[in-house]
Amino acid sequence: MIQALLVAVVAFLASIDEQTFGACMMSRPLFTGPIVGLIMGDVTTGIIIGASLEAMFMGSIMVGSAVPPEVYASSVLSIAVAIQSGTGVGTAVALALPLSIFLQMWRKFCYAIPGSWAGKQIEKAVNERNIKKANLLHLTVVPLSIGIPSALLVFVAVAFGADTINTVLNAIPTVVMDGFNVAAGVLSCVGLALLIKMMSNSKVLPYLFLGFICVIYLGMDVIGVAVAGLCIAFIAVSNMKFDTVEEEDF
Repeated sequence: MIQALLVAVVAFLASIDEQTFGACMMSRPLFTGPIVGLIMGDVTTGIIIGASLEAMFMGSIMVGSAVPPEVYASSVLSIAVAIQSGTGVGTAVALALPLSIFLQMWRKFCYAIPGSWAGKQIEKAVNERNIKKANLLHLTVVPLSIGIPSALLVFVAVAFGADTINTVLNAIPTVVMDGFNVAAGVLSCVGLALLIKMMSNSKVLPYLFLGFICVIYLGMDVIGVAVAGLCIAFIAVSNMKFDTVEEEDF
């Protein structure tokens, strides 16, 4: 029960990341995987599954009006169930996509009424120039109406659904589970393709190929490429020229 409660807390914090912490990326499977693994008593498996799900959902981010499947709480639940059942990456991959779609619908359903009410109250507070009230509503009603339903679902699934989930998993043929393990590697390529698709413009894409050259032909590790990329970013920003606009008195 304590494990289920702690996993639910991780799912809650992951769910409210974008609304409260400004999408700091601490809710991604790569970060939550080791934490869930620590709670469930198997950090190594948590890291492996978290990295696999991160590669799978690498390009799944909210851009404009495009709303992707729910990645955060669904990944937490997938990792917890996979460790709990002892079946590894194949189970996590098998559960991640359907859970992410279901959790997105569940979250939207629970968020509809309080979110609509909060939106109207925030708009009213802004019109009244009551910024403190607007910020309070934005930082309480909005994230709580998203985080609590996700955390509650994860808690119930981990605390009471282990035996049922294990029964279902044991009924799945071995060949199907092997197929899911193979799909984990294929979906990693899909996640990378989604990321490249978003980066496919003449200004950004050369940096991607530069990183590819560093890894493949120069044999640099990830840390070396990251440091080199940071240096290039500093140089690019320092050389940027901005048009000065004369300030007007209002």
